Amino acid sequence: MDDYPMYSVLMGFSLWGTLWRLLFPLGFWHTIACRVETRSGAGTTPYTQAQEEEAAKILAEQKARKEKKELVKQAKKIALQQEQAAKMKKLQEEMEKVKEEEENMKVVDREEVEEEKEKQAEAEEIPLIRRSVRERGESSGTKGDPWIEKKVTEWVANLSLGETEEAMLYVPLDEQEAVIKEIEAEADPLKRQTIEEEKKLEWRLPLTREKKRRMEEAEKVARELQEVKQQRAQLEAQADIQGKMDVMARNIECLAKAVDEQQFFARSQDVTLRSIRLGFREFARDMMVHVGTEMKARLENTERFCTGAIEGAQLAAPKEEERRPRREPVKVKFPDPYSGKREENFDNWEANVTSYVHLQMISPEEQVLIAFHALRDEATSFARSLCRAANCNNDMVAYSQFTPLNDFFKLLCERFADVTRSVRVSDKLQTIHTRHWKSARALKGVMDELVAVPDHGVTETQLVNLFYCAMPESLHRHFFEKSGDPAMTYDTLSREVVAFEAQSMPVTPSAEDYC
Repeated sequence: MDDYPMYSVLMGFSLWGTLWRLLFPLGFWHTIACRVETRSGAGTTPYTQAQEEEAAKILAEQKARKEKKELVKQAKKIALQQEQAAKMKKLQEEMEKVKEEEENMKVVDREEVEEEKEKQAEAEEIPLIRRSVRERGESSGTKGDPWIEKKVTEWVANLSLGETEEAMLYVPLDEQEAVIKEIEAEADPLKRQTIEEEKKLEWRLPLTREKKRRMEEAEKVARELQEVKQQRAQLEAQADIQGKMDVMARNIECLAKAVDEQQFFARSQDVTLRSIRLGFREFARDMMVHVGTEMKARLENTERFCTGAIEGAQLAAPKEEERRPRREPVKVKFPDPYSGKREENFDNWEANVTSYVHLQMISPEEQVLIAFHALRDEATSFARSLCRAANCNNDMVAYSQFTPLNDFFKLLCERFADVTRSVRVSDKLQTIHTRHWKSARALKGVMDELVAVPDHGVTETQLVNLFYCAMPESLHRHFFEKSGDPAMTYDTLSREVVAFEAQSMPVTPSAEDYC
């Protein structure tokens, strides 16, 4: 090889390409440029310094944003926890208040039960007034037992409580006179009563507070007395004279307080008894006034009754009565006979017969006989069959004696009534809007005759709609809203339409108004 240097060079070049491809399989430029090709064929290049700084800045911002979100979440969570804790605390306070109120209600109920028991015990000692009386203060009559029961109840309440009078005893006379002047100066009775009740409540409030204070002091004194009993053992346990003297001094002080409370309670009892006496005096005065009014009313009623009885007896004495002039019968044409045919109108015939019987003053025993004479053909035959069915043997006079006229009309109507009449009337009403009406008055006249037929089966709402559709189109826009009113009736709508038509376009309807 040394002999052929050119050969070694050629071999080196040939091996150099293979070695180059082994060293740089992706190519020298791609390797030097640090480019990476993905499977899709896209390439990437490394970040520059500015890009790396920007990326670091973005990452820092994202991190700061995440931390901020975490802080916000933590703050919200803490706020919710604090709010829940505050609510729980508030609920606990409310529960405690409710428990306190329940305990207070129990105490109040217990006191009310005790007061009721005391009232019942005192009421048993009071004689009940069983005499029935009437209204107080009226000359023509008096109240009944409820007034007496009410007054007795008030008296018992005053005997057991006497709170108003007791409260008045604690109020100075100057203040009472000022309130009385203020009440008398007020002209409105309602305001006067309001002021009086307000002052009573205001005066009773210190009394209630004083009672509460006395009860608390009594309980305190009871506890101190209990301690005095217990201090006897302490007195025996004291060895020196000075300790025993101190214990005895405390016991004497407690006993003095108890005596003071006892005297104060006795004074309050005297005040209560005095108020009870005042209430009893007022009750006795009211009772005497009531009894006097009762006696006066009884005497006046007795005198009035005797006078009225004498005058009534004089008025009831028999005397000649003036004869009322007899009304002469009105001359009326005898009703046209009814044969029972379909084209005849039974309702009109019935009305004519009823009017004739009334105007001629025919007795009820002869009314059916008159109606029989107003029949003919098949209707007469049916009336005779009714007479025979009643075992009268074609004697219409006897049949008329015990048969009411209304029952006779009812039997005739059931026999000759047109069953298909209501169906035909219903068909006419349902198709009345198909005819062209030029006058609402003519339409109303026809519909009134059809509606008068019983059992036509058309409702009130349908009648309103049919009348609205059938009336002239020029009137539609004036009554569109009224026709849609659920409370509107056919009679009301038809009257309003006819009146409006008469005012706006006074036209006299004729036979050509409808076709």
